[in-house]
Amino acid sequence: MNGPEYLICLNCETPCYTFEWADGKLTEAMCMACGTDDTDEFVSEEDFEAITSADH
Repeated sequence: MNGPEYLICLNCETPCYTFEWADGKLTEAMCMACGTDDTDEFVSEEDFEAITSADH
């Protein structure tokens, strides 16, 4: 798998295109909107939808 086209920052819910994906997992990421670079703060669009639909 090449990885997702983009990730969503959980801190500010902004799509992020600046990240490194290797061996099927996220290795580095940077949100240009809020500046977070903690890889635990990023999820795929699919995971984000699962999280937000579970909240409602």
